[in-house]
Amino acid sequence: MNEEQLKKPSEELGYGDVLISIANPETAKQLVTLAHHLTTHQTTFHIVNVTRKGSFLEEERSWRKGSELVMDTTHYAQRLGRVAKPVTATSSSVPEGILNSAEGVEADLILMGWFGRITPVSVRRSSVVNKVLHKAPCDVGVLKSRKNLGNVKKILLPVGPNKLKPKRLAVFDRLLKQSKAKGDMIHVLTPDTSNENAEEMASERLNEAQEMLTGDVATRVIQANSVLRGLLRGSETADLIVIGPGREWVFNRFLFGRTADNLTNRVESSVLMFKGSEHKMVAWSKGLLKALVDLAKRPFR
Repeated sequence: MNEEQLKKPSEELGYGDVLISIANPETAKQLVTLAHHLTTHQTTFHIVNVTRKGSFLEEERSWRKGSELVMDTTHYAQRLGRVAKPVTATSSSVPEGILNSAEGVEADLILMGWFGRITPVSVRRSSVVNKVLHKAPCDVGVLKSRKNLGNVKKILLPVGPNKLKPKRLAVFDRLLKQSKAKGDMIHVLTPDTSNENAEEMASERLNEAQEMLTGDVATRVIQANSVLRGLLRGSETADLIVIGPGREWVFNRFLFGRTADNLTNRVESSVLMFKGSEHKMVAWSKGLLKALVDLAKRPFR
């Protein structure tokens, strides 16, 4: 095993510039706290609120309200000892304003919040988060905030059957280290995925993920009738859950796939939906291949 393979995932983040897109005063500081956990003091925070283009009075009112929020949030980041700069953005499209701002500051991470219930209609219509996820050339973190991130005691990371994601593990590892929270990794087995070796293989997969972390975490294999039920049971004591995207380039009506969306709606904890940067065609091809494989596994009726 070479030096590159031995490198811990937390060393792979290395975010130099983070764009924090804020719109809600109640969650703006939470996003800064999240950025504080994920980065080092060498990182620059760029705080933006996109002003929608409209009539002169509407645009001025929106700009004034957004500017106050940006400055308050910037000062909060600075009180944490961070380099933070306000960003001015006016656009007829909020996603376009966020993406242009990210390009302008050469951000390697975008952090934003999700408000309201996740439904097919809300994702398709509001679509700000969805469009940023699809088009961002850098990593994106979407926070569904329900609990104060400054008081996180336990963080949960579901580990699925697919290839482990080093960057997602790095985010989990970094959050554990900075928040001093306990870590929990779970793998859910359902009747469709269970066989005589399934539990042993699931435990090995969890152990493999654990070896990529810098600290110790608890691991559990959960048997349930569905993945969603298993995740809900496993997340009962968590304050924050870290999940990743599904096949968003193929089935983009949902934010992260039915299971992840339903989980986000039903848990009482905060949820960080993290998507590592990936070329659009590569991601689309992977998603299509997985869809075809899943289709092939379904029994004919």
